[in-house]
Amino acid sequence: MTDMWLGYAEKSGRREVLMALRRIAPGSAVVFAQSAQDLRERLHDEEPGTVGAIVGHSSEGVSDMNLAAALAHDGYASEVVLVARGASGSLRSRASRAGIARVVDATVAPAFELVDAGGEERLLASDGAAPTRMGEAGGQRERPAALAEKVPAVEPHQAREAPLVKAGLPEASQAGRAVRVADAAPILTVSSGRGGVGKTALVALMASVAAHWGMDVAVVDLDLSCGNLHSCFGVNKGPDLVRIAPDGVPTPESMGRASVRCAEHVHLWGPCERPEMAELVMPHVATLLSYLSNRYDLVLVDTSTTFTDGVAQAVQSCDRLLVTHDERPGAVASAARISALAVRLGVARTRIVRVVNLGDPRAKANAFEGRAEVGLETARMHRVVDGGVEAEDLLVSGKVEELVGTGSDVVACVSTLLAQTLAELGKLPDNEAARKASELRTGKRRRALFSRRKEAV
Repeated sequence: MTDMWLGYAEKSGRREVLMALRRIAPGSAVVFAQSAQDLRERLHDEEPGTVGAIVGHSSEGVSDMNLAAALAHDGYASEVVLVARGASGSLRSRASRAGIARVVDATVAPAFELVDAGGEERLLASDGAAPTRMGEAGGQRERPAALAEKVPAVEPHQAREAPLVKAGLPEASQAGRAVRVADAAPILTVSSGRGGVGKTALVALMASVAAHWGMDVAVVDLDLSCGNLHSCFGVNKGPDLVRIAPDGVPTPESMGRASVRCAEHVHLWGPCERPEMAELVMPHVATLLSYLSNRYDLVLVDTSTTFTDGVAQAVQSCDRLLVTHDERPGAVASAARISALAVRLGVARTRIVRVVNLGDPRAKANAFEGRAEVGLETARMHRVVDGGVEAEDLLVSGKVEELVGTGSDVVACVSTLLAQTLAELGKLPDNEAARKASELRTGKRRRALFSRRKEAV
């Protein structure tokens, strides 16, 4: 049985899905899709047979039974599980004919369940062992913390603003966010339509550059399952983001302590120590970002390629969305998908910045101009050149501050990107280096008499 699952259920039914998954696959992780169609599309993007699908109660749109049957017919999931309330023999029979692997009755006591979708039913304990009566030896089991808890609702510790977007969009877009005080620090969110475009390196460089300008920087790693932003600063591991809400509700004290100092003037939040806990963190992303914006000079957010609920909140909360892509074939199309999604989530086109990262220093700066993609029509474009082997080596070895100290072309490009973005927001620090960076042109190759080279061995 797979350890990774994609699921869909309305918010009130998510606890039932988590409990059902705990019973049939203890220790596995589930990520909830935003809609039935989103679930099918996500499974289509996965390698067939590597991810399971679990469907819970849905009162709107396609029924849970029909969705599960459609997923079974698609054939991408390793197995399809339907979580039903009061599953009848008729429903189990129809599920079996539709190819659904099993039906879990959400109303059955959690210690046991009827697991077969059709045919002969048998009683099975949650860990696969023989049934044990409660009260007998072995009858009391410890609840796995990863999946036994309910997905917390967004309950900010401060008053809420009005909903960010209109009804009908994903849940993250309707969650609201904590109030940001007047003159709060800008939030810059870096996103992309595919991996390998240098988002994490870009965030680390911007954080280090801003720190050199004397700004106090909060950095958030929202690649909750596999983020490695901490490694750019030479930190062994990032702090567990679950600590922002130890009792299910974030408080100023818990959010403030859930960080690690990774450089002078730079503090890091995230990712999750255990990937299966990511679902518990996502509802609180907007609250965390508002808290950090009220207390730091700059908030930088690194995101995952997968557009999760947490990423959606970061996109909606930001003052500038840096849509990042490289120069490989199809790069502009991937950036366009992200920008179009951001626009659908209510992000104004004027808040979108286009970053051509890992660019060829010899290429013309306008190589990707003239593309009228949705969300990119009015976006200001910046180019960040490829720093080469030396920059890559310094980042991999956790020496981003040393890289910034070299003043190389890639550092100059990142400095200009950050300075001009902050200047647009009226947040450029009173620093000579920042002012000079805001006046430079991005993507222009600076020629020097000498440059550092890797020594041949």
